[in-house]
Amino acid sequence: MKKLLLTLGIITVMLFLAACSEDSGSSGSGAKDEGETFEVTYSTWASEGEPAYQGMEKFKEIVESETDGNVTVELFPGNQLGSTAEQMEQVKMGTIQMMSSGDPGLDEIEYLALPYLMKSNKHWTAVLESDVGKEWNGKLKSEQGVRNIGILPRGPRVVSSNKEIHNPEDMKGLKLRSPAVDYYVQTFEALGANPTPMDFGEVYNALQTGLVEGQENPLETIYAAGFHEVQDYVINTNHMFKPAFVTVNEEFFQSLPEDYQQIFLDAAKQGEEYAQQQLDKSAEEMMKEMKESGVEFIDPDIEAFKEATQVVRDNLGKEVWGEEVYNKIVEIGQSELE
Repeated sequence: MKKLLLTLGIITVMLFLAACSEDSGSSGSGAKDEGETFEVTYSTWASEGEPAYQGMEKFKEIVESETDGNVTVELFPGNQLGSTAEQMEQVKMGTIQMMSSGDPGLDEIEYLALPYLMKSNKHWTAVLESDVGKEWNGKLKSEQGVRNIGILPRGPRVVSSNKEIHNPEDMKGLKLRSPAVDYYVQTFEALGANPTPMDFGEVYNALQTGLVEGQENPLETIYAAGFHEVQDYVINTNHMFKPAFVTVNEEFFQSLPEDYQQIFLDAAKQGEEYAQQQLDKSAEEMMKEMKESGVEFIDPDIEAFKEATQVVRDNLGKEVWGEEVYNKIVEIGQSELE
């Protein structure tokens, strides 16, 4: 009887250990084995067909493919889920999982858009991936419950006008619509213009009626809004780069298996690269069409524009980051990237 009980005890222990082994093997990155699924609501200001939205579509394609369909991504373009501020609040609360917008959620990141501070969208990425950028992302996670996992590139901001502009002197007194943000207003004041903040939806009529003589935006925005229909010139000032930011709820991100987290990060990077390719391609097509409609493109004296706005970069940069961090950002933003 004792031998029988001992044998049964051994068998019980072996079965228990085998069950534990199976449980252990199905944990961590085992969402694929268990069939665990995740649904992602991903909203944006961008409209279908825009390069940034195409980058989001690429993200969706990669994530759903690489997770064997265990993660599904539903895209909501054109601010369907509310304003940028409302979408950000929804991401923070976790009622939606992701968004892309021009709002990074943190002033330290926002002010990378200072005039002529970043040479390209890639320089933004270089700063965000630096130790300084990682510190900012940590702040986003700890204070707001969101994280940035990448960017979606937009074209450099340029000026459109009914006046021919080649240097800052030509901008003296120009009534120019600008966003109601200090670094925009101070930039155009430094260039001698008369910046006039107004809502974006009012700009077309203001240009048409002469309430303002010009405005500034990325080329794709100028084209989509039809501003070239009521403007004679586009001046390639390239005075600011301001990409969109891919923001994800931190609690949701941490709920994903580690391999899925990496898939998200890789997909965001590939989405950025794809959006840049589409942006470059569409820029050529838009310029051709706008020239055919009578718009003249001007390449101004960029060095003169940089010099005129130096005081804006220095003053606001040191105010936001402190002199030491500001100098680091300048070094990265003006570096030669491969």
